[in-house]
Order: sequence, then C-alpha cells, then structure tokens
Amino acid sequence: MLMYLLLFATVLCDVVGQVCFKLGVGHDDSGAAHRGGVRGLIADLIASRCIAAGVGVYVIEFVVWFAALTLAPLSVAFPFMALSYCGVVVASRAVLHERVSPRRWIATAAVAGGVALVCWP
Repeated sequence: MLMYLLLFATVLCDVVGQVCFKLGVGHDDSGAAHRGGVRGLIADLIASRCIAAGVGVYVIEFVVWFAALTLAPLSVAFPFMALSYCGVVVASRAVLHERVSPRRWIATAAVAGGVALVCWP
C-alpha cells in the first residue's frame, strides 16, 4: 500500500509541477511586460514565482520517486507514471480551463486503462 501511495504522490507532484510551469510561462507574476529574446525569457522564468514553485515541487517529486523505487519494481513504477498524462489533462481542464476534446478524453481513459492492466496487483 505504501508503494502505491508513494507512486501516486509522485504522479501528483508531476501534475502540480507541470501546472505551475504552465502558469509561470503563461502569466507574469509582477504584472510587468515580458522582455524579448532568449535573455528576456530566461529573466522572466527566473523571476516567476510559479516557475520557482514548480521547481520546488519537482525536487519533492525527485525524493518521493526514489522512495517509491525502493519499494516498487521498476516494471510497475515506470508505467504507473503514465498516470501523469491523465492528471495533466484533468488539471488542464479544471485549473487552466483549457478545452479538452472528446477524443483526448477517450485517449486519456485508454492510458488509465493501460496503467491499470500493467500495474494491477
């Protein structure tokens, strides 16, 4: 049970991190205009609280992933991570208010079904 909790926590961290990254590149925390060019992009990323939060969540994910690997076979743990794709689709709709087509929902369900087949105890 602990193995699945750790794997789920890893997936959750991955989804939260991706949403933070999207918010960080899609919105400017300071309200200032975006600077142009590569240097401007890098400066904007460094200054973004959302990007910093995403990196912090990824650091936590890194530690939780290693903890999960101590308990789970890699042949279970790595396929389980495909649930991140499903979580990102759900979070994209719920948090970012993106449009998700019926075809994408079906594909997301197929991924979840595949994970269940591979990882079912």
